[in-house]
Amino acid sequence: MKLIDFDDKFNRKMAKMIEKHAGDHTEAEWEDVIAEAYGKFGDTYLAEIGKTPRQYFAEMGDKQLVEMLKEYLLQQVSVPDLLCEEIESRGVFEALLDVLHDTDEELVHYALNMIGSDRRAFGRYCEMLSEEEYDEHIKDSIADLLKEKADDVIEQILPLVKTENAPYALEILSRTSKKDARAYQALLSAFQKASEEEKPLYAGYLATFGDERALPCLMREIEREDIGFVLYQELKFTIESLGGEYEKERDFSADPAYKKIMAAGGGADIFGGRSSSKGKN
Repeated sequence: MKLIDFDDKFNRKMAKMIEKHAGDHTEAEWEDVIAEAYGKFGDTYLAEIGKTPRQYFAEMGDKQLVEMLKEYLLQQVSVPDLLCEEIESRGVFEALLDVLHDTDEELVHYALNMIGSDRRAFGRYCEMLSEEEYDEHIKDSIADLLKEKADDVIEQILPLVKTENAPYALEILSRTSKKDARAYQALLSAFQKASEEEKPLYAGYLATFGDERALPCLMREIEREDIGFVLYQELKFTIESLGGEYEKERDFSADPAYKKIMAAGGGADIFGGRSSSKGKN
């Protein structure tokens, strides 16, 4: 299939305009000028196709639009914004949802951006999190979409907690508002089993989840004599966010992370106040 490089045609026209009128606008103004010009370009008649670029894509069927997107990516020709605009203007349709079964990373990313948080994709999103064909970039994007609708996918996400994809599942579960007991136990267990380096992340998930039942476990953890400064700070924040308090003074003057933070802050603690010479907090 021979593709029309609409972006190249537009860029050539703009290059001539900019060369001729370079001093007429600031860099910021040129951004607005280019955006406005691209909109007009979409409605400009092109003899090569016998219609405007916008009409060219508008006359295609749903499947044809998706196939066109695939071809632009396959042939490494710049994907026209006008093509994406036409697809998005039609809402989420079956041929677009079918792209979620493809494994080409760039194509799938386009589909994710266009489909977004449409409920019809949730089931497939959850499946994709468990499939080896998709890398962390795809799964990160899916997790970002699902965590905004976490209450709707609890049942599909819970089984992932016991797999290598648990980090994605836990991030999503932390955003539920239903306070599902299974989700709580999964988050608490992950925190308890986590390494010192991972505990701040999972403490943050408990803070986001917002269940005060986690307080006793968090209090035991923060009382550890060998606790590091970074974990201490995250635990203190989590405890307070759940309605608890921890006011005991601790000395972190020998903690490497504390020293780096203090050095970067010029002697001020991370909350903007002055710190004592012993590094108590």
